[in-house]
Amino acid sequence: MRKAFTVCFPTEQGEEHDDDDGDHLDDPELWHDLTLEDQETVGAAMAKTQRLQCFAHTLQLVVKDGLSETKVASPSLSKLSKLSSLLHTSTTFKDVFEAEFGEQKAIPAAVITRWNSTLRQVKAVLQCEHLKLCAVLEMAGHKELLFTTREWNLLKEMVDILKPFGEATDLTQGEKIVTISAVVPSVLSLNHHLEKLKPQVRFLNGLVRSLQASLNKRFLGIFISVRMARAEDGITAPFSDPVYLKAAALDPAFSLLWVEHHVLGSCDIKAEVTQKVKDLILQDAADPAKSEQPVTPGEEHQEDSEDGGLFAAYCKRQKKDVGKSPALQLSHYLDIADGQSALLFWVMNMQTLPSLFHVATRVLAVPACSAPVERVFSYGGIILQPHRVQMTDRLLANLVFCKCNAE
Repeated sequence: MRKAFTVCFPTEQGEEHDDDDGDHLDDPELWHDLTLEDQETVGAAMAKTQRLQCFAHTLQLVVKDGLSETKVASPSLSKLSKLSSLLHTSTTFKDVFEAEFGEQKAIPAAVITRWNSTLRQVKAVLQCEHLKLCAVLEMAGHKELLFTTREWNLLKEMVDILKPFGEATDLTQGEKIVTISAVVPSVLSLNHHLEKLKPQVRFLNGLVRSLQASLNKRFLGIFISVRMARAEDGITAPFSDPVYLKAAALDPAFSLLWVEHHVLGSCDIKAEVTQKVKDLILQDAADPAKSEQPVTPGEEHQEDSEDGGLFAAYCKRQKKDVGKSPALQLSHYLDIADGQSALLFWVMNMQTLPSLFHVATRVLAVPACSAPVERVFSYGGIILQPHRVQMTDRLLANLVFCKCNAE
């Protein structure tokens, strides 16, 4: 912990360290040494801090809720877990398995903290032919792990249900792509996906209902924002921050198409949601404190000429270009947004859409989940091994930086 503290808050170069200073880091009086001005600055910064929930973690809780409420799938998943464990612990069974399916075929082990590892495990088993797998298990003397036809079809149905959840999880855990914009379209698309599956599933009706109930509960703020749920007085619903709506609309890959396709409501409700999102964006674009636009050299020269000079008031001021108003920029953006990459799109249109560009750069920079930060801690743990504890704080920080930013 002391190492993490000194890495996060490095001291000035040349400053000598006392080995006993770290023993007093937990002293509450240590944090009262700030001046009154610094205390006000820190207090104001902390007051403005907004904490957004991790999308990937919340989605994992949704799947966990669904699977825990679905007892019919427990026997199949239990056999699957034992089969994977047997394949990784028994060399005899592994030889028989590889002789039938090849050395490249494997069943990955599930990770308890990553639900999509279970999905990959199910997919890997289903890639094996059912009859051949039963023959291998029977030959190896593990008849208790044989999958019945019903259990095999149940696993197939489970993959069809959970596959979009896996896509949404992978989509929002990237490091060098925009992720916050995919939250609203993913949640609404998953809800639409579950709604369509209700009359189609044969074995896992309970799983579909549990997933949809948990999805509506844990992402209640999004459903309230799109008029698919009602708000409760005095309760702040999760994922109710308007940044999610603005980010989805300002990503040309989604624009406002998610309103038309996945907001389950009347045309009036869809029009109301569309107007609400537009108003949120225009409010940010019109706020001078948030959208400070840089002055071009020509404009700077013009302002100088207007401020100074004996007859500066005689000069006619140029009319503002109506095409630069935020409302017209938003209308033009919605016309040209057609599935482009968000990063490339805003780099190419930063001059033609200046007001929206400032809003987009601020909104789209928010990560959807904490996975990239967790990877940084993992890199630090890999680098700082027990036999390297004498590594200096600066060297550790530089190595972590290089590791995280390496191509």
